[in-house]
Amino acid sequence: MAKYKLSYLLLGGALSLSAADPQVAADPLQQPVIQKPALSYVNSQAPSWLSLSGEFQFRYEGRQGLGYVEGNDDHYGLARTRVNIGVRPASWLQFYFQGQDSRAPGIRAGASNNGVFRDPFDVRQAYVKIGGGESSPVAFTAGRQLLSYGDQRIIGALDWTNTSRTFDALKLEVQVGKDVKFDVFSSSVVENNPNRRVNLSPEGVNLHGVYGSIKSLIPKATIEPYALWQTAPVVMDELSLRGDLDRYTSGVRIFATGLKGFDYNVAVVNQWGSFASADIKAWGSYAELGYTLKTPWSPRVYAEYTFGSGDNNAGDGKIGGFNDVYPTAHLWYGYNDLVGWRNLKNVRVGTQFKPLARLGMRLDYHSFWLANKNDGLYNVAGVRTVAAPSGGAGDSKIGDEVDVTFTIPLTPTITIGGGIGHLFPGAFLKANTPGGSDTFTFLFTNFKL
Repeated sequence: MAKYKLSYLLLGGALSLSAADPQVAADPLQQPVIQKPALSYVNSQAPSWLSLSGEFQFRYEGRQGLGYVEGNDDHYGLARTRVNIGVRPASWLQFYFQGQDSRAPGIRAGASNNGVFRDPFDVRQAYVKIGGGESSPVAFTAGRQLLSYGDQRIIGALDWTNTSRTFDALKLEVQVGKDVKFDVFSSSVVENNPNRRVNLSPEGVNLHGVYGSIKSLIPKATIEPYALWQTAPVVMDELSLRGDLDRYTSGVRIFATGLKGFDYNVAVVNQWGSFASADIKAWGSYAELGYTLKTPWSPRVYAEYTFGSGDNNAGDGKIGGFNDVYPTAHLWYGYNDLVGWRNLKNVRVGTQFKPLARLGMRLDYHSFWLANKNDGLYNVAGVRTVAAPSGGAGDSKIGDEVDVTFTIPLTPTITIGGGIGHLFPGAFLKANTPGGSDTFTFLFTNFKL
């Protein structure tokens, strides 16, 4: 009960700031925390080559029905603080540092050492960037940095989680005219470890790639072709044989907006390579069509179909399950995070609208099926959470999920938001788990320092 009260107090405090007495809000001493980040005043007095910024976020999360077991519930907080330091001694040279402290007050003991939830103060970003911007069509960045491309279904910063994701990387950015851009990078993902003083990236676990962006070939559209190579020194295949990983992923995404109210977003991804002694052959795709109505609240309605291949036979030495590399998948497959792109058929319909100037809302409905009855259910991390029975699942219907979310930027420095997601179990979950429904609720406040 105390945890519920804490979340209500946070929301109430944020609302009270937005409804403050105008005379108090006009007090210059109150302006920094309401209308402008406090560090912006420090920046106004600092040398032009130095910039400071930061943010604090607190999120309450409640989970009911963990493991599809009725009454197996958990409630906890997630607190995250970031401090950023930028140094730009010349237009073509930039140094950047970001420290991050992530805590999880009230988290259950079994999850306290999970680097997704907590990681006391560590280095999230630390890099040097040479070139770029108006000074040069070429830029080179070296160090700990974010990699985020397209709609982040393949490579993203995973900023929804309390610790997020970052890479130790070398990245070359090349701008060819105004319509063509491509990045070439070599990287290794950083492992968030709350028991380690400084997070490290594991040796030999690498991601190399080329990611492009081409405009003007298709009216009002952008084409994003890419090719990726993942490696790992030691993996164990489905026959329990050890070896290394070489997974190749190539794909193309095409998206467009401003088509007389319509927009679209489509992609096709192919995978091949080797996983120890097994051969990889998998693929995925999605297609989304949206339309924005010229009516009050400016609602955008959309529909999407997503497919990710599954593995047909766990003992044939072939891996057919699609792997979505390092995604930010939270939005695309339900806020409960129980379903991922692997072995998936997902129909998503929804709408986003603004009933008030500062209130943005979103409603999503998902209908999930297994792509292959001989494979199981995988979550957003690509981990199999429910195995198919011997001989395959009798029914491929995973379930249906409804998500409702909102965000309110109360002031330029304070934003609140929240939502609820509920998964209704289908025949597959009822037959292969305790069969309970799953509910996820969250409420957050974000404050720019």
